[in-house]
Formats: sequence, C-alpha cells, structure tokens
Amino acid sequence: MNQILKSFYRIIPFKREIYSVLKIFWRPKESVYKHLYFKQAFQVKINHTKKFKIHNGYQLENEIFWEGLTGKWEKESIKLWMRLCEFSNHIYDIGANTGIYALIAKTINPNAKVYAFEPQPLFFKLLQKNIELNNYDIKAYRNAVSNLDGNIVIEDYLIENHTINVEALQLDSFVQKNNLKSIDLLKIDVEAHEPQVLEGFMKNLAQFKPTFLIEVLNEAVADYIYHAVNKYEYLYFNIDENKGIRQTKKIEKSDYLNYLLCSKETAKKLGLTIDP
Repeated sequence: MNQILKSFYRIIPFKREIYSVLKIFWRPKESVYKHLYFKQAFQVKINHTKKFKIHNGYQLENEIFWEGLTGKWEKESIKLWMRLCEFSNHIYDIGANTGIYALIAKTINPNAKVYAFEPQPLFFKLLQKNIELNNYDIKAYRNAVSNLDGNIVIEDYLIENHTINVEALQLDSFVQKNNLKSIDLLKIDVEAHEPQVLEGFMKNLAQFKPTFLIEVLNEAVADYIYHAVNKYEYLYFNIDENKGIRQTKKIEKSDYLNYLLCSKETAKKLGLTIDP
C-alpha cells in the first residue's frame, strides 16, 4: 500500500505551485512537511531584494522551502554568514554539499570571488546545477580539501560501508597554484576532518588570518583547531542554533555544530558581545 501511495504521489502535478500557495496560509510541522516534497527548482529569499534558486529533492532543500533560509537549519550560522559575506571579497565553502552557503555568499556579495569544494559525486553534480541555475560565476571543484595533494579514499555518504576515490588538495597548494593574495572567509564542514584541512593551510594561515565558520563535532577536533589558531588572536564563539551565540575562552565541542573564529574587529562589525 505504501508503495502504491508513493507512486501516486510522484505523479501528482504542480506540487511546487500548490505548496507555495499552501504555505502562505499554513505552515505544517516538520513531521508533516517532510512528506510534502517535490523535485523542482524554487526561489529562496534572503531579504526583500536578494534571492536565489535551488533545486529541490532532498531533506535540506525541502526544509528550507517550508521553514525559510533562517527558519530552522543552521539558522544562527546562516545569519552570521550573511553578515560576513557583506564585507568579504574572497570566500571559500569547503564541504559545500549542494552549495547553500556558496549561493548565499554570491547573492549577498555579487562582486566577491566564491570558491566551492565538494568531493561527493552526487552533491557536486547538484552544486553545479545550482550554480548554473543562478548563472553565478562560483568556481566549483570536485576535490577533498585535506593535508595532502593526491588521491585519497573517503566515505560515500549515500551508500553505507562504501568508499570512493577522490583527488585531494591542500589549501596552501591551491593558493600557490592560483597565485591567490587573500582568503577572507572560510566555511569548513567536512565531518570531523577539519584538522586535516587546517594542516594543509598552515603556510598561509598566518598571512591571511581569515574568519572561520567551522564545524566542531568533538573535543579532539576542538583541541586541534584551538592549538592551530590560538597564536593568531582569534576570538571564539560557540554557535547554538536554538539558543544563540556565546564567546568561549578556548574552542570546545560545539553546542550544536559550528563555531565562529574571528578577529575582535570582525566581532564588533557583527555586533557580538565580547567578554572584557
């Protein structure tokens, strides 16, 4: 019976149009809207004047359709990212997935140079589609960013107990190869491989001192990041997507997923409360 219902649901036409009207009058709970999905592109509003399009079909995009960009998924991180993109000219999205953060960056700051890295084949294909959908000049690379240059084996997110071979690169090598003079803003979400990303960036970290929005899933990751950046006078902000942002003296496992690492000047621009 379930398969019959699913087959029937798939052939219902105009789901995007129907749901777009429906959500004006009614916002269903997640337990309901997770079943109300469609596979079409839709528009994502940042504000009254800025918007972009993404292809739907997966949980994250469906959640953004129903909840809005800052309604649920990483909402505090997204708000910070939007503000940071306003005054960042060289922006990197490492572990870009389907490109939400990269698309936000280019929409907020069309003149910024935006780079997106995603090694998973399906996600990279969707990332490219989303870039093309918006006619953006985001530079996308199907590479894992790590502490070495060359072929590595990583987990396949879509198939349990399956691995894939991908080309890895170091940020330091990428900077040298492309003769880059600045990195202003880095988002790193690579499922506890953040230490390897930083290890491959140590030559240029001191020079660029970018702002980081970085995932910190456990204490081992937290400890490595802290000791890698501590001498560069960063401030550390633990981001809880439900309760808000709090400054910490050192980097700890995130209350939710992410941390903001930034200079005192950047924290002031963001209006964050800074400990004396």
